[in-house]
Amino acid sequence: MALPALAALPARAQAMPRIGFLQAGDPEPSWSLFKKAMAAIGYVEGRTIRIEYRNADAPSGRLDTYAAELVALKVDLIVAALSPAIAAAKRATASIPIVFLGGTPEIGVTGSVARPEGNTTGVISPSTTVAGKGLQLFREIRPETRLFGLMLNGADPFHVPLRRDVEAAASAQKIELVEGLVKSSAGLAPAFDTMVGRGVAGVLVQPTLGLDQAATQALKYRLPAISFRREFVEKGGLFSYGADQSDLNRIVASQVGKILKGTPTKDVPVEQASRFELVVNQKTARALDFVFPPLFLARVDEVIE
Repeated sequence: MALPALAALPARAQAMPRIGFLQAGDPEPSWSLFKKAMAAIGYVEGRTIRIEYRNADAPSGRLDTYAAELVALKVDLIVAALSPAIAAAKRATASIPIVFLGGTPEIGVTGSVARPEGNTTGVISPSTTVAGKGLQLFREIRPETRLFGLMLNGADPFHVPLRRDVEAAASAQKIELVEGLVKSSAGLAPAFDTMVGRGVAGVLVQPTLGLDQAATQALKYRLPAISFRREFVEKGGLFSYGADQSDLNRIVASQVGKILKGTPTKDVPVEQASRFELVVNQKTARALDFVFPPLFLARVDEVIE
């Protein structure tokens, strides 16, 4: 049976709104960027709003527990960051508004972009498309690339459309992919070891695997690694091409503000990322004897030294 459209939030006796923030994978920078974006529209944590924060790695199984905790606390709204957290929040409630950050309609985050159904809305990033673009950029730097690694998170449903789009990009460039389907952080080292043994030129890492550990392992195995989240580069990855995270959190905060003020979820359209950035880590490049061509560096938005 189809769920009725969610009405405006009921009046609460509490002095200030309380929202839940459920996140999969690395907490930063999304957590800080979200609080900053909320403060910019008048919702300051501890002063004009209360935020219940929960974070867990996707393979741990704790996201469902944390989502249930937020529902039991009767929060006014749940912000869910990245696909595993979005899925957990949707399993936990069909009535509390959910504003998602990340994900794609292909994995069921919403049925309609223009007019959301049920209790979900949010912002989506074409991460599968930009991941393919990242592979293309790598090929521009190293035209001889014929074998490339793809590190996927088996516990994250987003790995399915991600694999499809990266495979399409690889096929168009006549690159063979070596896939590593990792189900926990313990599987990262063996997967990197396998890829090095196969002789891949580099590897693309799905962010929810844990960008800190993935960047550390890539450096250990001296493997050029890329992703579509800038924090991967900050942790030691070679380069990233993806949506501007500050812009994504600004959009999410705006949507949260509208719902807290009484706008029904169905009247808050899903938005898409519109700003993208290319970030490189020159320190990592030097450690790997990897040289960025001058024409490539001229297109970079930020260089981390």
